[in-house]
Amino acid sequence: MDVRESSSNSYRAIRDAFESSRTTLRAIIRGRLLTLGSHVSDRNLVNLQRVLSYLELGRWCANQPGGRQVQRLPSDKAVFALALANVRGRRPLYLEFGVYEGASMRWWTEHLTTPGARFIGFDSFEGLHEAFRQLPAGHFATDGPPIVDDPRVSFVQGWFEDTLPSFHLPEHDQLIINIDCDLYSSTATVLKRIEASLVPGSLLYFDELTDRDHEMRALFESVARTGARLRPLGWSELSWLFLAEEP
Repeated sequence: MDVRESSSNSYRAIRDAFESSRTTLRAIIRGRLLTLGSHVSDRNLVNLQRVLSYLELGRWCANQPGGRQVQRLPSDKAVFALALANVRGRRPLYLEFGVYEGASMRWWTEHLTTPGARFIGFDSFEGLHEAFRQLPAGHFATDGPPIVDDPRVSFVQGWFEDTLPSFHLPEHDQLIINIDCDLYSSTATVLKRIEASLVPGSLLYFDELTDRDHEMRALFESVARTGARLRPLGWSELSWLFLAEEP
């Protein structure tokens, strides 16, 4: 055996020993994680999942216009105010998916005073379509659409998959979308219906974006389908605001 072959064999032996050590170390770590997992509360597990969600969202935003420096805001109402500051149309159309008791709808009607604005809220008012985190199906149910004293407001009652196929967007010169669907299935249904209507200048707000299994997953899939370019304008903990730009 010459020196070159001996060196090659030594290298392989060291490499194999290193790989074996890495495999053993990974097995030990996984075992420890399993043990740790048996003691983690549901709340802590949600928090850990949220950490991963923020990492994924940060990586995704980095590939969007201006996504490396996104304005952090103190509350979801501050995010609304930022959206309002970007409303330029004389006939803006505000669509809200997930109305519940109408707090967001009232905020928008009180602050967006343009006479030509129109507001449409979509909700079954039967609560969650399926379980979400620790909330059971049916949570958020109400007695029906809230009372909003503004003639510019209307509601479409029913499950999104039943009402959206026959819905046609009224005339408008700017679209404002408020997605408060929580669930992946509901968010995906909404985005598939409205994504073709998102044009430069459209505003897209998510109330629960930082859940990689639900609203975030639906958004990423929509962007992958359409190639949309969404500039992140601002965020506050769970809520995010985007401005559609030219692809």
